[in-house]
Amino acid sequence: MTNYLRALSFLTVMPLPFIRFSSDSRELSNAAVYFPLAGATLGLFFAAAAWLLLHFFPPGPVAVMALILSFLLTRGLHFDGLADTADGLIGTTDREKAFKAMSDSSVGVMGAGSVFLVYLLKYTLLAELGYLYLVVALFFMPLAGRWAIVYVGTWFNPAREQGLGDLFLRGMRWPILFKASLLTAVLFFVFAWWYSHLVIPAIIGCLLAIAFAHLLSFYASRRLGGITGDILGASSELGELFFLLGFYFALQHSASAEFMAKAVSYFAFGF
Repeated sequence: MTNYLRALSFLTVMPLPFIRFSSDSRELSNAAVYFPLAGATLGLFFAAAAWLLLHFFPPGPVAVMALILSFLLTRGLHFDGLADTADGLIGTTDREKAFKAMSDSSVGVMGAGSVFLVYLLKYTLLAELGYLYLVVALFFMPLAGRWAIVYVGTWFNPAREQGLGDLFLRGMRWPILFKASLLTAVLFFVFAWWYSHLVIPAIIGCLLAIAFAHLLSFYASRRLGGITGDILGASSELGELFFLLGFYFALQHSASAEFMAKAVSYFAFGF
């Protein structure tokens, strides 16, 4: 229970003053087991808010309000990581210049443009999904993003020995990813009791989120010699986007979605 609350405290603005973090990397990495559950908790807030708002507004405005709620409840933590990652990896070609751009508190052109385009596409996909699908997507979207953080944190090494990203990555081990994935599978199983026909689209979305987060982190690792906290944040934001792309695709093309699920699962997990 303590590690779940640590995950909520780290990933959200939920007031948990009795939760403390020390300099021990194991505390944060052990909390990573519950990152998908913390994402699902956020998703429950987003889905409940959307369900209520859809009684008064069409899907378009509700999608915007859900994204605003996401930004407020997470302090823009991963939003900032996406902007810094774009400034570092797109705006520069040199390793040291990339680190400098990513540590700069100001947002560059690449960062601002990337955030705008990512959120524009998120909004468009959510608005196109419609009523029930919009609520379901908002539940799974943050789960997929936080699961992607655990996945890439396990696969890749830190690029440098400083910062919160290094503290997190230093303690990540394969059993943590296994437990986080097992917990995610339990959440899918529970969800299947109510909406079994939407489980496959949700799984496809999550697998696509994992696959793209892997590609991003692989590229960053080649450029920087590892990944940083900003890369983890960008993996979450882009994981959410690619979850929506996979979810939308699966709803529109059910036959192609089954093939896509097998291909992405093989790429991400080797089976």
